[in-house]
Amino acid sequence: MVIRAFVLSGKVSGLGSTFLFMLFAFFSAPSTEAQTVNPLEYWLMPHGLVATTQNELRSGSIVQGEHCFWRGTKWGRTVALQGDSSVTQYDIMVETGSRLEYWGTFRGNKISSRISHSFDSPFFWMDKVMSVGQSKENTFVVRTFDSKKRGQISSGNVTMRLEINALYSSWTVPQTGVTYFDVLKITFFSDKNNVNSKEVYHLAKGKGTIHFQSFNVGEPSGVRFSWVTSFRNKTLPAPTLPWFDPFFTASGKKTAVLNGFIEDMALSPVNGGTVNAYSKAWSGISNDVVITTDGSTPGNSGNWKIALKGSSGGGNTSADAAFSDWIPVSGGGTYRLSGWLWRVSSVDNVYLDFNDGIAIGTNFGDVHASSTGIHQWQYKSATVTIPAGTQQIKVRCVRDGVNLGNAYCDGILLERIN
Repeated sequence: MVIRAFVLSGKVSGLGSTFLFMLFAFFSAPSTEAQTVNPLEYWLMPHGLVATTQNELRSGSIVQGEHCFWRGTKWGRTVALQGDSSVTQYDIMVETGSRLEYWGTFRGNKISSRISHSFDSPFFWMDKVMSVGQSKENTFVVRTFDSKKRGQISSGNVTMRLEINALYSSWTVPQTGVTYFDVLKITFFSDKNNVNSKEVYHLAKGKGTIHFQSFNVGEPSGVRFSWVTSFRNKTLPAPTLPWFDPFFTASGKKTAVLNGFIEDMALSPVNGGTVNAYSKAWSGISNDVVITTDGSTPGNSGNWKIALKGSSGGGNTSADAAFSDWIPVSGGGTYRLSGWLWRVSSVDNVYLDFNDGIAIGTNFGDVHASSTGIHQWQYKSATVTIPAGTQQIKVRCVRDGVNLGNAYCDGILLERIN
């Protein structure tokens, strides 16, 4: 469930790997006296410090990886996002006045990205003051999300647990022989009731995880051991924002454009079938709003897309639109709507919008992400701040004007910015 390092070889990402021989770690004996520390000083790395790692897979092969923290302000919170230096997938952690909170794991916005996890409330990862022998444990709802279908797969209560095990004046990484000073050992259970969810970390103060072991044989990455081989400083790009709101949940629903890739179908899809009959989470204003595989595929999208048929494409001369389901939003939040658009005729208007600002709760001024070309895919976006009284919104793909040509949309995304 939890990303702790990112493997750079092939499609493997995440932590958990296998060593085929006995490992011996050389370290000073931990103090027998109770010791108080700020574990955040051990867990967190400075912004831009990147650790290069070697990762032993359960298959026996070794692949290279890296991990780092993007630290700063996002979504109006002080965050620490742990992933690789591309910052396109990461663990979502928030620094509060007294502790570090863990809110979930974002695996990326690509159609091929692995399952993401989001929590309705945070796991209290670490307090700023903890003693060796102390632990953190709480229960909350975990939701799993499919990137291709852009929807929720499942949800359920999980109890996580983190233990502060020992503090060493020095500890030597067994695979490299490199000794680090002031090292904290912690154990994490992503499911307290499953012993196989155990992960063990050795953390060097100011450098983060220097050694990791996973006991989870089902962890998708296939990694069992990971260890640091070097550090470097790097300018990190702005984080990729998740296709779902990492924090807000209303009545069991996350803020997201569900089925944004138009790949989740209510029935076995038929080319030219109506959106109303076939596509989950979308509805069409008329039977000229259909699903199709015709033409090229834009960017990082799948085979299916929405088509708005114009009069030259077998439709009528009326405006057409595809509407999302109602989307819960956090009133006062700022959101960016984006997606791929294809316009056939220059006399038509093709755009994404927020349904003229019509909402449940307080309506608001609409914005448009409009196609400016013809016979080409264009990725367009528009940003709006939702009023405090707005509870739910819809987004839509529209073709109006002369309504001569077909229009197409795909890869529709709603990101919470603030």
